[in-house]
Amino acid sequence: MVRIQIGEEAPNFSMDSVNLGKVTLKDYRGQRLLLMFSRYFGCPVCQLEFDELTGLIKLYPELKVIYVNQSSLESARKFLEGKDVDFPVISALGIGGKYELYDLYGVGKLNPLALLEILQKARVARKNGKVHEAYEGVETQSPANFLIDETGKVLLAEYGLFKKEKILKYLEK
Repeated sequence: MVRIQIGEEAPNFSMDSVNLGKVTLKDYRGQRLLLMFSRYFGCPVCQLEFDELTGLIKLYPELKVIYVNQSSLESARKFLEGKDVDFPVISALGIGGKYELYDLYGVGKLNPLALLEILQKARVARKNGKVHEAYEGVETQSPANFLIDETGKVLLAEYGLFKKEKILKYLEK
């Protein structure tokens, strides 16, 4: 699986979101975009990272976000219910065990370091009241984050957990 490199053009895609209709990456040209790949909404670490993401957006409301995960449409809608989410959330459902959007960005399985980070962050998630719900998608799926500049080039390609401090370095420039 080929990973996206810094400086490359972000691969275009067009998909329906759970909450805001059709999403096409090229429509975000001229704006800075965070493309965030998660696992599924039943994952406590993913729930915690979603909260961290919404906190980042409050600090940088000009940052555009597309959030991708492997939850079913029903689970995603249930998770979003009552939340003020003004960015598209895509349920990139697997077809025949393949998750095409994840593959397009080279987002594969967890490596041993990412697995260790998830276990550590799971403790924090539990302390914050996050609970594990239904498993969906691939349990060993790695999360990933891509910061894309106004021209469509990748500024940051982070395969692993959401690290707000890394993204802040690019936003504060």
